[in-house]
Parts: sequence; structure tokens; C-alpha cells
Amino acid sequence: MAFFLVKFIGQEGTILTKRVEAVTQEEAISLSGVSDNVIQSVVVDHFGGIRAALTDRRLPMNEQVLALITLASKLESGKTLGRAILESVDFEKLGISREDLARCDLPAEYFKLLRFDETALLLADAGDRSGKLADSLKRAAETLRSRERTRKEFAKPMFTAVLYGIVGVAAGIGFPLFGGSMMHKFVYEQKLPIEVTKISEILMGLNTLYTTQWHLMLLAVVLGFVFKKRLWEVTRGWPVLQLFDNRTRVKRGLEFIQAYQLLTTSGYTNPMVFKFLHERSTGEPRIMYETAQQALAEGREIGEIFDDPAWPKIISQNLQGFEEQTPDGRARILENLTEALTEIFTQYSQRIAGLVGKIAMLVLVSSILLFALGFYVPLVTMRPGM
Repeated sequence: MAFFLVKFIGQEGTILTKRVEAVTQEEAISLSGVSDNVIQSVVVDHFGGIRAALTDRRLPMNEQVLALITLASKLESGKTLGRAILESVDFEKLGISREDLARCDLPAEYFKLLRFDETALLLADAGDRSGKLADSLKRAAETLRSRERTRKEFAKPMFTAVLYGIVGVAAGIGFPLFGGSMMHKFVYEQKLPIEVTKISEILMGLNTLYTTQWHLMLLAVVLGFVFKKRLWEVTRGWPVLQLFDNRTRVKRGLEFIQAYQLLTTSGYTNPMVFKFLHERSTGEPRIMYETAQQALAEGREIGEIFDDPAWPKIISQNLQGFEEQTPDGRARILENLTEALTEIFTQYSQRIAGLVGKIAMLVLVSSILLFALGFYVPLVTMRPGM
């Protein structure tokens, strides 16, 4: 989903803005609750995701798991979902009032308001339709617990890699800014007898670049963020970025297999599964699920649908003849696929963490050498009689 800014005329005649998360502009207008005749404009909020991540409060994953288990238990005891949430979820900590909860009707609406993980929304909707909401919430809790366990497996190496990356970038900018400016002052202003080497010139050149062209570099970063989808389409096949692309495809496949297994267990047929996922997805996955719906309508088997570079090849290989299997056989295939994709996803994550760490370390070491050879060595070898 994307974030949209809905600008409309308020009761006092002033222009007000409301941020809404939706798939399309039409859906944003509908979810905003604002009348069409007072809406001035609806535009995409490119920084909505960042703003939401910084400002929107949500429960940690372990608390979401505990809340789902508790809610399932209360539902089994005969309580309504709304009552169970009032008793078990600290919604006020999220900035949500009882009046906000009272406006919710469907289970998915409750969990969306409470900013639960998308899996909880998906299974709450599926459980509501099948009449097995408590069981669906238990499965959602188990899925989130398993995902959190997988995330923690590569969180430490990824954290180390990110830390190295931050230090490397800081060194790559900080050393030239300090060393380059000081060297320029010593050589061209104070006229000290320092022998300027090629490395010293590089150091001063980087300082000039950073201090005179910073606005262009900042503009490039902003444009890259705004047009990140187009930029990604061009660069996704590059050697290093290909690892990220492969990891994304594996993650997409893993999320589909998990959702497919959970939805079919809840009584969904293949057309219903793809229709449901199409309605709840956005961007490239939405187009892919739409294509899958068309392929199913043409009578193609599910294994053939995933014979596409956008999906991990292991999915199409294992789903060949899937419809001919018994229910137990299908369950085993999906479980094996989940385990295999989880392992592949973890391996890609570890490779990315290692690669990012090596690149960051290379930048850090290069920056230190640049500073040492371009600034420190010329100073200590300076001869007063030159």
C-alpha cells in the first residue's frame, strides 16, 4: 500500500490535510471519510512510509503474538472480539481511544487500527469469513513467532554490517572534510613547505566536492528516493544488488506459501486465495497476483503459474502436479517449501550482511589510508628548509 495526502476544505473554510494508507486514490478517498465535494486534491505522499515509521506507534512483535493468543482464548470463552480487545490490548498506549474501536466492525478493521502485522489482518479476515476466527488468530500468532525467530537468526550479523556501513560512510565523508580543508589551509593559505602528493590532491578534491556540490548530491538522493521504483528496475540486475533482488523474490515466495497454506486451511479455494491476495497487495505483487488470477481462469495449474522469473524457481518445481496430491500430501509439500524458502532467505540475508560488512570495512580502511597518506604523512615529513 501507499500513503496519500487528501486535502479538503474544513468546516471553517480552511484547507486541511489527512494522511491515508490505501492502494489507489479512489480507495484513499473512501477511507478518508471526507465528502467528495470538499476534496481539493489527492496526491501520493512519497515520504509517508518514513513518517509513519517514525510517528506511528505499534506493539512490538512479541506483544502482538501474546495479544493474539490471549484474544483467541477469550473468543473461545464466548466473548466478542471488541470486548476482548478492550480487556487485553493496551490500545491507549497506541494513541487509540474507545471511540476509535467502536467504529470498527470487521476483525481486520480492529487489527488494522491497532497496527498489527499484515499477517494478523489477513488471517483475521479469513477466519471471520470461515467462522474460525479463534483458530486463525492462533495460526497468526504461530506464524509471527516463527518469523520473529527467523529474523533474529540474521539480525546480529546484519546489525554489525549496518554499523560498519554507518562508520564507513561517516569516515568517507568526515576524513576528507577535515583533512582536505586543513591541508588546503596549510598549503595555499599558510604557505607551509608541504609536499603535496597525488593522494593529498584527492583528499582536497573530495573536500571541494563535498563542500561545493553537497546540494546536488542531496538532490540526487531525494530524486533516487522519489523514483526508487524506476531506479530499482534499472539496477536490480547489477552484481551486488542482484543479491537483494534474489532475497526479495525469496521473501515474496515465502510470504505467498505461508499465506496460501493458512488460507487454504481456512477453506479458501485457489481462485479465492489469489483474489484475496490481489486485493490486499500493492505494486509489483498486485500485478503478479492479477496475472495469476487470469492464468487460473484459463485453466492453468498452480505449478505453471509460478514458472516465472519473478518467483523463486523452487516454487514451480515443487508445485508441479500439486492438485493431484492428497490433502496430507499438499500439506507436506507446503511445509517443506516453507522450510526450504526460510533457509534460502536466511542464507541470502547472511550473504548480504557479510558483503555489506566487507564493503563498509573497505570504505573505512580506504578512508583511514587516504587521511594518513594524504594528510598525516606529508605533515610529519615536512622539512622547514624546503
